[in-house]
Amino acid sequence: MVVKTTNPQTLLDSIHELGVCFYCKEDGDEYRAVYFAANREVWFSGKLTQKQLEGLRTEAKQVKTIEVDELAGEIIITEES
Repeated sequence: MVVKTTNPQTLLDSIHELGVCFYCKEDGDEYRAVYFAANREVWFSGKLTQKQLEGLRTEAKQVKTIEVDELAGEIIITEES
């Protein structure tokens, strides 16, 4: 299952301890996040309230960037060093 959403509650409701979630800050108050589990991917792009951001921070790892290379079929996640 693959979900692409701008609804932050969909992302937060989908996160489970058996998966891994990454997020990064985009322009302004926009965020991008991706959650991977054995049978689920959830892609989020949009705004978060402070409460939603705090919830995401407890469940996910902040990274510098999340990029998709559709030609190569790769997801590139860059961490701060």
